[in-house]
Amino acid sequence: MTVCMSACGHPADAPEISPAEEPEAPAETETALPDPFDYTFNPHVISEEYRTVYGEGIEEEFFSFCDAILNNEKTVPCSTPERFHQLLLISNSCFPPAQELIDRNQTTVKDGVCHLAFRYDEEETDRIIAAFKEKVTDVITSAVPYKEPDFVKAMELFTAVSEKDRYDESYTLEDSLNLRSYRAVMTDTGICQEIAAEYIYYLLQAGINAIPCSSLNKDQSEAHEWAAVKLDGKYYHMDPTQAVVYPGSLYFFGMDDVQREYYGDFPPENYTYAESDKLKEITANDRTFEKYWLAETYEINHKTRTIMITEINTGNRQEYGY
Repeated sequence: MTVCMSACGHPADAPEISPAEEPEAPAETETALPDPFDYTFNPHVISEEYRTVYGEGIEEEFFSFCDAILNNEKTVPCSTPERFHQLLLISNSCFPPAQELIDRNQTTVKDGVCHLAFRYDEEETDRIIAAFKEKVTDVITSAVPYKEPDFVKAMELFTAVSEKDRYDESYTLEDSLNLRSYRAVMTDTGICQEIAAEYIYYLLQAGINAIPCSSLNKDQSEAHEWAAVKLDGKYYHMDPTQAVVYPGSLYFFGMDDVQREYYGDFPPENYTYAESDKLKEITANDRTFEKYWLAETYEINHKTRTIMITEINTGNRQEYGY
């Protein structure tokens, strides 16, 4: 896994846009509010790309792993120690409590059975799980009030993370073995690997597919991690960690490869998706969200189906329909 270093810090300059096209005109508006977004916590979510990385059986195995933790079970079917570590790796963005609750060093795998070692007794484990479910539910229901297109839900969750989280300036390389998205969810504090995985988990809970993407910069002096989000069959780069510096903005939302490289000097050939070299064919080449990249702030009008942005530096306001 790529270790997040100084690239997770504040961008050096005010946001700009790589070579762009003219913004689209607003679409015609509607007049009725959409139905409420009826969210219910889902214990079974997984990024679809993990099937490509680990095989078709990974989904069933991962969900059994999640259920065992949720039910305080001490064993779960698991073929090899390597498989156990794969399940734990996936859990960072698909089931954050796992890395908090399971002691990987004390867990053993023998004869196709994983013997789970919990860090806490059953009562404390149940309390941690209940608190986690409550926090996730509060974040998502507060951020996403209505049934809207997936990109609107992704935008609302992007802003929710950027406004609630704080970057952990005390992080050191020695802390890299203890990175957990659970920490970002529960304490609103983290570094890029934790914040990106937290955002991915919220997206999966909202029914939107996403995976982690990491990269070294061009001179390989810095590393960073963000989310690759799939909307309408196309991938986009979303960087909630950088957005923490500019809460409420859309500077780092829905980027293509060109705009992603423009900020941080991360060449696409260096991107690693879902901690694997098996997904090198993924590209982000759509600029649908370019019109939002200068939005210092924005407002969604759910009744009129419009997004009003206020541009950085100029203060100009532009309205776009969706």
